[in-house]
Amino acid sequence: MKIYEYLIKKIQDTGTRHVFGIQGDYVLNFYEKLCKSPLTVINTCDEQGAGFAADAYARITGFGVVCVTYGVGGLKLANTTAQAFAELSPVLVISGAPGISERKGNPLLHHKVRSFETQINVFREMTSVQAVLDDPKTAASEIDRVINAIHRTKRPGYIELPRDMVQAEINESHNTVEKKELYIDKTETNKALQKVLSMIDKAKNPIIIAGVETHRFGMQDLLLKLIEHSGISFVTGVLSKSVFSENHPQFLGVYAGAMTPDNIREKVEGSDCVIAIGPLITDISTGIFTHNIDHKNAIVLMQDKLFIEGDIYSGIDMRNLIKQMADTIPEKKLPEKEIKRHMLDPFIPEKNKEVTMERFISCLNTFLNDDITIIAEPGDPLFASLDLEVHAKNGFLSCSYYASLGFSVPASVGVELADPNKRPIVLVGDGSFQMTGMEISVAARYGLSPIVIVLNNGGYGTFRPMVDGEFNDILEWRYAEVVKVIGSGKGFKVSNEEELVSALIKAKNNNTAPTIIDVKIGKYDCSKRLRSLTDKLKKSVK
Repeated sequence: MKIYEYLIKKIQDTGTRHVFGIQGDYVLNFYEKLCKSPLTVINTCDEQGAGFAADAYARITGFGVVCVTYGVGGLKLANTTAQAFAELSPVLVISGAPGISERKGNPLLHHKVRSFETQINVFREMTSVQAVLDDPKTAASEIDRVINAIHRTKRPGYIELPRDMVQAEINESHNTVEKKELYIDKTETNKALQKVLSMIDKAKNPIIIAGVETHRFGMQDLLLKLIEHSGISFVTGVLSKSVFSENHPQFLGVYAGAMTPDNIREKVEGSDCVIAIGPLITDISTGIFTHNIDHKNAIVLMQDKLFIEGDIYSGIDMRNLIKQMADTIPEKKLPEKEIKRHMLDPFIPEKNKEVTMERFISCLNTFLNDDITIIAEPGDPLFASLDLEVHAKNGFLSCSYYASLGFSVPASVGVELADPNKRPIVLVGDGSFQMTGMEISVAARYGLSPIVIVLNNGGYGTFRPMVDGEFNDILEWRYAEVVKVIGSGKGFKVSNEEELVSALIKAKNNNTAPTIIDVKIGKYDCSKRLRSLTDKLKKSVK
């Protein structure tokens, strides 16, 4: 077996069906082999688009792959790979590279930066594992090591493939790399369990915060069993929105510090036992650290550790601890007071009324169903959409921690290929659309049908409440006419609520090609959540 054959086989073994990327001479040989393999190669407009698509694909399926050339291709993936690392998205980055035989004498080959190790040194900072397949004797073991580490850590890994190694024969009797597991201390786990059970038993109004790690490490069903068995109400964080269906009777809303509706915030912060399972505690998820949870009342369970009453337990088996909690806590222990979840008001369009962010979200909410996945761009598309009631598990994607603009349009390609039964609705600002919006042509090429809603306020509306200036303004595009440029799809321009409803209905019926809806909103209009966040942020930027 040759190196390329083994690498393709191991990618297939993960269940992956698609590879995203752009060819280049250092990866051309391997790229051709990929295209002739059972895997489907998706060529994007730009390497960053490929990286974002692979990231979104990984969030849905559990593994994503992006393949590019050396230097000019690989370094364009630095941003998307950093995001995947920060937000626990298991992406395999494959980069071609100059051949080993070409490197003698340290020549100035094209795409080289400082040395032939520059690129892998960059990726060491943003991947959990790296390998250069420069030795046929170890290539298979190295491939195994990288893929195993991606599965274990749920973070990206990097493989560099010199072009003269693509067809090298591997050592067929290579030693299989033993799959490493997280260290588990059974004694510590049992101690932690007893302390957790005691604290929950004493609580009068406990609440669960379902975090993103429960999704990334495949513990959603287990946590849901605990929630339903115990009868404890739950909220999610910003990054973990839709970790469960938001139609669930015990779901109250999304908690994000001062960005949270008052009734939900009071429920969480007034609890005498906040059980946070798998959270990613960041400035955005806490409303710029405006969360007000007494640490003495908090249980914070993460993949390998537990924080409770000032004590830290390491080597914790998160999966087993959740299971034991579900098996041990008395069934249907309801909190003392129940409150109604945060819900949007019913939407009835008003004639000739201009669209605002708040009204736009109320309108969109009426169109959601089990088959729709919302992909929200950082900024007000994200913060305003936290109030949407998402019907399906994993029906909401955002990069709310790393917060890279330009994620959502290419992400829609990854989402629809990962699950053809899901219809992506992209919420993107006009500034972000101008960064990566042309990846919608990739959707057209491969027969996909995302609905891309451009929230058009003439620039970067997220930054205006913090520091305003001409730097926040952009050139006005005719966004609805982009479909004419790519020769596929439908476009609609919306300036009032009645036009918005009509465009959404027509977009849902257009299920064979992309749709772009250009929604005009006021230059300084924004959601209450964004206003609350920027009031905090502007103190930091001045």
